[in-house]
Amino acid sequence: MVVAVVTTATFILIHLAPGDPMGGGLDDPRISEAVRTHWRAAYGLDQPLPVQFLRYLTNAARGEFGYSFAYNESVRSLLARALPRTLLLAGTALVLSFAAGIAIALVQVARHGTATDRALGVASLAVYSLPDFWLAQVALLTFAYLVPLFPAGGMVDPVMHPYMGNMAALWDRVRHLVLPALTLATLTAAGIARFQRAALLDVAADDYLRTARAKGVPERSVLMRHALRNAALPVITLFGLALPGFLGGTVFIEKVFSWPGMGSLAVDAVAARDYPVVIACAVVGSMMVAGGSFIADVLYVVADPRLRRAGGGGRP
Repeated sequence: MVVAVVTTATFILIHLAPGDPMGGGLDDPRISEAVRTHWRAAYGLDQPLPVQFLRYLTNAARGEFGYSFAYNESVRSLLARALPRTLLLAGTALVLSFAAGIAIALVQVARHGTATDRALGVASLAVYSLPDFWLAQVALLTFAYLVPLFPAGGMVDPVMHPYMGNMAALWDRVRHLVLPALTLATLTAAGIARFQRAALLDVAADDYLRTARAKGVPERSVLMRHALRNAALPVITLFGLALPGFLGGTVFIEKVFSWPGMGSLAVDAVAARDYPVVIACAVVGSMMVAGGSFIADVLYVVADPRLRRAGGGGRP
């Protein structure tokens, strides 16, 4: 349902906007009207909007998202190259952000009310409030120019990478990945830390935790084995929303760090009014929203035994 609504809305809105993909070159007064008419007819832009929409749905059902006006190749081949790159960046940042956010929250809860808790709380709030494009530019300026620890952009070294051995090529990719992934993870980890801290404090006074402490269980084990698991459900919801959220966050990160993924592809397509690419990117984003919700539902069942019992008809 989400995919259908997003596809329909994106298709209608982009086609109702003034101009068309051919406007940049075909509106040149030196080009005859016959040439303009020919190319608009060749791409089906002269057809009524409902006809174009039905034709698009028919092709999309077969996995064909059309032909890119700007790149002169099929949209499917563009997505096949860009999507894995974005998933690599977003997946790395997702793992780093949740690991760091949960670790920060555990430290804050273990030292609740102390100066450490307050300092980490202020720092996470400050980082969470930073615009992603601003932090990306600061990170680029600091760690690629002032202190040149990492490459300034791209996914690999365009000159030397083809001549590197396997390990050197892998290290080249990792060095190019570190800065954009850490920038994206830093922004999200701050929000996850605040969210997880609140969830842990909600269960901190429950009876089973007091019982565990009374039995002499170390505080670290109380937090890690008992409190963290029972405070996981709100964070699982956040995890389900984070995957499509990372896709949106990569738009600015990829442009700043010249990462050749879907974010860069979508921005360039919007600028070029490349209808098929823009719609395909929106469709993929909506599929990731649906996929994130499905993953969250599966993780709910794994984390909460009561849901498994309910799914089994209430049997113990």
